[in-house]
Amino acid sequence: MKNLFISFILLVPIIGFSQKVSLAPEIGLNIIPMSESHIGQNYQFGYHLGGHLRYHFSKKFKLSSGVFLTQKKKEYASLTTSSALTQFDNLLSIAGGGLGIPGGTGSIGLDTLLDISGLNTNMTESIKGVSSELFIEIPLLANYKVKNINFYLGPYVAFLISANRKEEITTDIPILDIIDIDALLEESGFGSFGGFASSFLPSSGTESSSKPGTVGLRTFDMGINAGIGYEMNDLHFTFMYSHGLLDYRDDNKGDSKETLNLFRISIAYFFDIGKNSKQKSASFN
Repeated sequence: MKNLFISFILLVPIIGFSQKVSLAPEIGLNIIPMSESHIGQNYQFGYHLGGHLRYHFSKKFKLSSGVFLTQKKKEYASLTTSSALTQFDNLLSIAGGGLGIPGGTGSIGLDTLLDISGLNTNMTESIKGVSSELFIEIPLLANYKVKNINFYLGPYVAFLISANRKEEITTDIPILDIIDIDALLEESGFGSFGGFASSFLPSSGTESSSKPGTVGLRTFDMGINAGIGYEMNDLHFTFMYSHGLLDYRDDNKGDSKETLNLFRISIAYFFDIGKNSKQKSASFN
């Protein structure tokens, strides 16, 4: 498929000056569906700009391509659950008897000290993030015209050039909200270590981070574009749906496939090349 796109891009300029070829700067807005909340569907936006090339086979049928810089986004989330007691026991085991703990922890575990029915000893970490990816995209679209209405359908290939991930990491340890671990350790004979043990433990809360880079992301994408447009003289308005066929991750680790999908609205102004000056530039016929 890549060879087909390259051949088309190289061929059209050669035949364009004796046939009917149109060029246009194009700018648009990508509308990207995100997760649905209780109040409705959420969306984010990305930009789309580049050069549109159109080859006219007849009054009604054309072939469109071009090179575009387009921003796509993907939302992701993960949730991991572990035992807070395991975290605490590991910390005490590392400390041993060097910090006032008599004889180290040995077989003493916090599960023995906290043998309380119904006590939630889980530690959960949830990650919510958005991967913002910038592609060079090359579409190849069949274009059929009915009066001033254009219909588009065809594949595209895209190459990832940069990316940035914004994440929100929330850690929840309910046991720390109801039990003073430092006081508990001191009263249970763990010596002076109980006075500052909690400073070595993870805490509940939320942190935000931003990570640039394409590590873990697929650098090549392909998919299908379908849309409808309206032309008013040389000014063309288009509404397009873009559906990716490949998982946006380099390795999804057995998870279900997640593709890059979006809606796009764009505007382009066409200039005809190699056209008889007696023909009307606004007609595109």
